Amino acid sequence: MTHEWIITPEHIGVRLDVFLASKLPNSSRSHIAKLLKAKAGCRNGKTASVHAFLHLNDIITFEDTDKRQTVSHEKSPAPKVKVLDQQKDYIIIDKPEGVLSHPDANTKHGTIVDAALTIDPKIAKVGEDPERPGIVHRLDKDVSGLMVIARTQHGFEHLKKQFAEHSTQKKYIALVYGEIVLDEGDIKFRIARSTTKGRMAARPEHETTGKAAWTHYKVVTRYRNATLLQLEIISGRTHQIRAHMLAMNHPIIGDKVYTRSGLERNVQAPRLMLQCIFLAFNDPATEEKKEYTLPPIPAFASLGKLFS
Repeated sequence: MTHEWIITPEHIGVRLDVFLASKLPNSSRSHIAKLLKAKAGCRNGKTASVHAFLHLNDIITFEDTDKRQTVSHEKSPAPKVKVLDQQKDYIIIDKPEGVLSHPDANTKHGTIVDAALTIDPKIAKVGEDPERPGIVHRLDKDVSGLMVIARTQHGFEHLKKQFAEHSTQKKYIALVYGEIVLDEGDIKFRIARSTTKGRMAARPEHETTGKAAWTHYKVVTRYRNATLLQLEIISGRTHQIRAHMLAMNHPIIGDKVYTRSGLERNVQAPRLMLQCIFLAFNDPATEEKKEYTLPPIPAFASLGKLFS
């Protein structure tokens, strides 16, 4: 709906996003700021910026999320996903490999968004981006495993904050080339976009280029020329695990992007051997810690035998 206020003396000099947050307690300042950047607010009939400071008798109008334009997904083919849990504020799914988490510049339909809207059409009005309703985190297209999707705006903001503050836990299992010597360790190479290839690149820790990234790994099983790992990402960067493992000279088996020459060619992987098997966060409604687990897909055991 559209709101309107006339600025009184007690709000003179207050920044617009701060003022709106005080008037709309169910919306976070970050959410309000994004709507303002999308031209949802006006001061005296003109589009107002996030950092506008208020003056006496300013007329402020603001259109909140209830009136945001939504993207039609009704005719989109929805991929089949397994729903593991449904709660008031969120759903848990097992994302299949080969499916995008949300639309991008090249693919608009057949994503997890379409699947989520099939499960609960009301998700269409949840979030900050009409093309990504309910999406608080993502898995790469070729990665399968646990995903949480927000069903309510409260759930969206609560979960997104947890991911931003790295208070959630995500653990993966991966089969990588080569035998890793240490039983466990940390990879802290920074992540930046490659200047020569269409992918992300891991940078040495002493460099300032890119974003800080932290992956903890633990050896599960050692094979001949391969290692099964459990990985936990402390940060959450694009393609973080894949870029980190390539930088360690142990690329993930089945990865067609983060790879190198001279790898074992006699083993044909059926897919990217990376799966999210553990996800933990606090329930937005109760603050209770919730934990979800998945068993590794059978391909890990069958492919591991080929390296035995």
